[in-house]
Amino acid sequence: MNAVNCKRCGKPCQPGVGNPESRPFHRSNKGYCVNCAITQFLKTTEPISSLLANLGVKVFYNPDIQEQIAHIMEAGHCDASPSEISWITVIENWELPFPKR
Repeated sequence: MNAVNCKRCGKPCQPGVGNPESRPFHRSNKGYCVNCAITQFLKTTEPISSLLANLGVKVFYNPDIQEQIAHIMEAGHCDASPSEISWITVIENWELPFPKR
């Protein structure tokens, strides 16, 4: 499949046929890149979002935090690999709005 642009940040992303059982998100032929998809998950999932409100987004520079998120993705059989996430991009784009559906 050809690359498409993320609906949130506009960067190219790798679309594909996703496993609907994949959690916390799955690949699709439209939608968000992996960085924006993980951001949406983190911003909308309690208690993670409340913790982030107190700790701040720069907590994602911590490799231990990145590893814990990787465990969440692996436990959910996520289509994306944790190595696909650019935590620098996640932090830089944290305040970008998500398009209304």
